[in-house]
Amino acid sequence: MMSKASDFAYVIARILAVGLFFTSGLEKVFQYSQNVSEMAQNGVPSFFLPLVILLEVGGSIAIAFGFLTRFTSVFMAAFSIIAGFLFYQGFTMPHLIVWLKNASCAAGFILLVLNGPGRWSLDHLISLKFGNKKTGGAQRSAA
Repeated sequence: MMSKASDFAYVIARILAVGLFFTSGLEKVFQYSQNVSEMAQNGVPSFFLPLVILLEVGGSIAIAFGFLTRFTSVFMAAFSIIAGFLFYQGFTMPHLIVWLKNASCAAGFILLVLNGPGRWSLDHLISLKFGNKKTGGAQRSAA
C-alpha cells in the first residue's frame, strides 16, 4: 500500500514534470508571432503552433491534476523528442544541453506512462467511481 508520502511525491513529481511546458506554452500564447517565425525558420508549418500550445498548456494542466495522465504523457514524451530534433540541431554544447533536457523530460513522461499518476489524481478517482479498482498509479502490494 502506498504511503501518504508516496502519494504526495506523485503529485509533486507530476507538477515538476510539466512546469517547463506550461510556462513555455504560455510564452507561445503571448509571443505568438515570434514563435510562428521561429517555427518557419526551422521548417515547421505555423498551423502546428495552436496544437503545440494546446499540448503544452492543456496537457500540463491535465498531468498536474492527474487526468488522462498516461495518454497525455505519451504525447508529451513524443513532443519532447520531436522538438529536440527540430529546434536544437547542430553540434554546439548549448544545443546538446537543451536536446538532453528534452530527452530527460521524455524519460519522465515515459515513467508516468508506465507508473501512472498515483492515488491522489483525477484518474484514480475516476477509476474508483466507475468500478475499475486499479489505482492508475504504482502497483499495490498484495500484503
